[in-house]
Amino acid sequence: MDLHAVIWLEEYLLTWPTILVVVSHSRGFLDCVCTDILHLHSKKLLVYSGNYTNFEKARTERLRNEKKAFERDQAQRKHMEDFITRFRANAKRATMVQSRIKALKRM
Repeated sequence: MDLHAVIWLEEYLLTWPTILVVVSHSRGFLDCVCTDILHLHSKKLLVYSGNYTNFEKARTERLRNEKKAFERDQAQRKHMEDFITRFRANAKRATMVQSRIKALKRM
């Protein structure tokens, strides 16, 4: 579409009274007409408020936080496994080892 048609379409869609699904390769167009983004990822539907640029920032931040949480969980899991390996044969710490094994199974 030429520039005048795109501008007209943007203005028209901004006045659209109901929900509208828009598919476009133009980020500028999406930034102009989108107020909320629905993102389907891993069989989950996530809602982001704002335009496409805000969606990208929020999604990047969410992915970064998920990665940090995963790495933290893996570090905790390794720490528990090391504890179990180190003290499995120690009779004084048998109850602690058993509780760590149960906690590890729940993770």
